[in-house]
Amino acid sequence: MDDNKFMDIAYSEAKKALVRGDYPAGCVIVKNGKVITKASSRGITSKDATAHAEMQAISDACQKMRSRFLQDCVVYTNIEPCLMCAKAMVYASIKKVVYGAEHKEYENKKTFDILKQNDIGKDIQVVSGCQKQKAHRLLKIFLAKHPDFLRI
Repeated sequence: MDDNKFMDIAYSEAKKALVRGDYPAGCVIVKNGKVITKASSRGITSKDATAHAEMQAISDACQKMRSRFLQDCVVYTNIEPCLMCAKAMVYASIKKVVYGAEHKEYENKKTFDILKQNDIGKDIQVVSGCQKQKAHRLLKIFLAKHPDFLRI
């Protein structure tokens, strides 16, 4: 599977979010090399704290697959998922997550490391750093407009 191909789609979704005024996160869920769904973050414009790109993509993929389980699916997201989104991935039985840039929301701790330290999601394969420079550029633009965003 070509991680860069699917990360390009996630990046495109993230750009849509940025243009709309939302946090620049995009997510794609893939099964057997085919895109099941894609989504961009809508938390700011929808005034919904749970409207993260990953949450929307997981919900849509579950509806399309008519199951709460997304076995054999891969999640591509341009920014490291937060704990809420990562836990939803665990509940959905996602086996692989590919992300670009790390956020610093938990200082130097990585989301999936926090879960694994608590015996959660140990079987999820995590690949980080895929196209991280592109994700960092979008984050930099967003944070210049919203300097207090990560301090809320």
